[in-house]
Amino acid sequence: MNISKTTLVTPHLQAMKDFYIHQIGFPLVSETDESFTMQIGTDQLTYRQTDDVDTQYHMAFNIPENVFQEGKAWLEARTPLLIEDGQDEIYFDFTDSHSCYFYDPDENVLELIARHQINPTKEDQTFDVSDILGIGEMSLTVKDVLAVGEQLADIGVLERRERPLNGASLNFLGPVADGTHILLVPEGRTWLFSPKTAKVSPIEMELDGRHRVRLDANGVWHQRAVSS
Repeated sequence: MNISKTTLVTPHLQAMKDFYIHQIGFPLVSETDESFTMQIGTDQLTYRQTDDVDTQYHMAFNIPENVFQEGKAWLEARTPLLIEDGQDEIYFDFTDSHSCYFYDPDENVLELIARHQINPTKEDQTFDVSDILGIGEMSLTVKDVLAVGEQLADIGVLERRERPLNGASLNFLGPVADGTHILLVPEGRTWLFSPKTAKVSPIEMELDGRHRVRLDANGVWHQRAVSS
C-alpha cells in the first residue's frame, strides 16, 4: 500500500508552511491562500486552513535503513527531538526499526523511521531532506475502529498480518512488506514520546492511486474509487 496523497487541516497555515518548507526543507509543490502542498519523497502532503476544528495527527517518514543516526542528527539541527525516559530514540524489536520523534507547530507527533528489513540501504552515510523516502505511517483516529476497518477491508486495506482488528487499540493497516501503514486508532490513545492523545481529525488520503478515503469534520467516513 502507498499513501500517495494526504490532506490534513491546520489553524496555523503560515506557521506550518514555514516549518515544513523553510525549517525542514520539503519542496513546495503548490500553494493558495488557504493551503499548501509539499513533496515528501514519493508522496505529497497538503495542509488546508481551518479555524474551527481541534486536531491531533501522527505521521512517520520512512528513511533509508542504514542512516538513522545521520537522519536523527540532521533533524536535531532543525528542530528539537522529543524525549521519553531520558531517551531521544527508540528501537522496536518486533519490526526491527529505529525511530525518533518531533513536533510541528500544531504539536502533531512526527517521526523518522528506519525499517532495517524493509527500507532501502543508502550507499553513503550522509543525510538530507532528499533522503526521506515518503510517508511510512499516517494516523486515522475514528469513533468506531471496527466499522471503519470493515469498510477499508472492502477495498483491500487489511491489518498488516491480516489479523482481526482490535477496536480498543492501535491497528497497523497495510502489508508489512510495503513499509507503509495507516494507523487506525480510537480516540484517547496516547502517542509515544508525547502526552498528546489521538483525536478524531479530518483527513483525506489517496491509496495506491486507486482509492480516495476521507474522514470529514463530523467524523463521518467516506471512500470512493479515484476517477481515471
